[in-house]
Amino acid sequence: MLMFWIFIFVDLFTMGIIYAVYGGKRTYSEGMLMGVHMPESAAKSGEVTSLMDQYRRRTKQFYLWNGIVGAVVCLLNFWYISVFIIVWSLWLLEMCGGAVILVYRTHRKLYDLKVERGWVGSGNSRILAVDTKTSAQSGEMGLTPWWHVLSAGLILLPCILPGVREYLRESEDGWILLACSLAVSLAFGLIHIMIRRMRNKVYSEDSEMNLKVNLMQKNVWSWTLVGCSLANACAYLFVAGHMDADQWISTWVYVVYIILESVPVVFFIAGMMYVQYKRRELLAFNESPLYIDDDVYWKNGWYSNPHDKRLIVQDWVCSWNYTTNMARPAGKICLGLGIIVTIVCLGLADVMLLRFEFTPIEVAVTQDSVKITSGYSDETIRYDEIQDIRLLEELPEDDFEKINGGDTKDMLTGKFRGRETGKCLLYIYIKSTPVLEISTTDGPVYVNSRTGEETEEWYDQIEKNLG
Repeated sequence: MLMFWIFIFVDLFTMGIIYAVYGGKRTYSEGMLMGVHMPESAAKSGEVTSLMDQYRRRTKQFYLWNGIVGAVVCLLNFWYISVFIIVWSLWLLEMCGGAVILVYRTHRKLYDLKVERGWVGSGNSRILAVDTKTSAQSGEMGLTPWWHVLSAGLILLPCILPGVREYLRESEDGWILLACSLAVSLAFGLIHIMIRRMRNKVYSEDSEMNLKVNLMQKNVWSWTLVGCSLANACAYLFVAGHMDADQWISTWVYVVYIILESVPVVFFIAGMMYVQYKRRELLAFNESPLYIDDDVYWKNGWYSNPHDKRLIVQDWVCSWNYTTNMARPAGKICLGLGIIVTIVCLGLADVMLLRFEFTPIEVAVTQDSVKITSGYSDETIRYDEIQDIRLLEELPEDDFEKINGGDTKDMLTGKFRGRETGKCLLYIYIKSTPVLEISTTDGPVYVNSRTGEETEEWYDQIEKNLG
């Protein structure tokens, strides 16, 4: 049930983000409608109004039906998790792709209508505008990205504590948290560098207005990203404190960690909204607006300008979104790699889950060893490593924490760590009994079959071979 509500929340959150970027209300602003420059009179014409009304109806239908289908798909997690994840992945790809196609098709129709009617942009539109005073300061605005080194240093600082080092030696989850925290800070640092080096945009014939708007945007973004990076470091420091003090990361610590890691998301969204609000406020006093009519390079929805050396450009769909210049080979490579990596990652996850759920736990008792196979990992135990063997009525009562393995409502396989048991291997059907406990020099191994008779048979065979 918990998994169902988690994915319902993920669906709503994902749809909310996609809607905010691609499905929001499109109004005439800064001489444009849906990224197409045209006079305000053209934007209010009957044919354009009719096209936009059709777009809004289709947008509402698209998100309504995807919301319903997404909720129905979540019901599959009560059956097989692997089947659910496969169907959910397909739904997610359809949701993202459909949202983009819906916007791009309408954008292209508006562009074709503009060309057909011979509309030019608003009165102050230009094909190209250069403000040398503003451009000269493109890489000098905002905080320095070196602040993210401080964040990375704070994350690495707990490694000097003996308790943290001990936990990292014994538990893989500690390394995973450390690596993820460093990766997040690195990502924020790279975004910071990219935004700071981004070419300043020309909004007006007034250089002071251009400087004011660009300075505001880069200052807010740099402070926001540094804040996100430091908040991420604080979240890891909280977990590291429990590594050192308790040698254990309990469920409630993970819950608090997730809550703390949501703070950077809040910072990021708040910064984005403030930039939009402040830019509109500043440009309201722009007495000499200047619009760059580069629609020909955006006619298909993406940016393709062979005369522009930039690889990363601001997207027309959303002012805080960025895209690649598809006229450059690097732009095509980035897009292709992104698509390939996404499909491969989803495909591998689906294959692993299918293998995990549909490969049974089996034990092969030979003259030399005990071989355990499962859908997640296999284990071979030599007889000279076995210290004791017992048949338990059920799995010991303990708080088992997954280190490297898989778990569903029916099965636990892989490396786990119990508060009382310590490091152990589990190959368990949760609803089946009894449980075979094999004590080894590396810690206990717990295994059972779907049927109690087969588990007892394994016990008898191993006990016989041990002599």
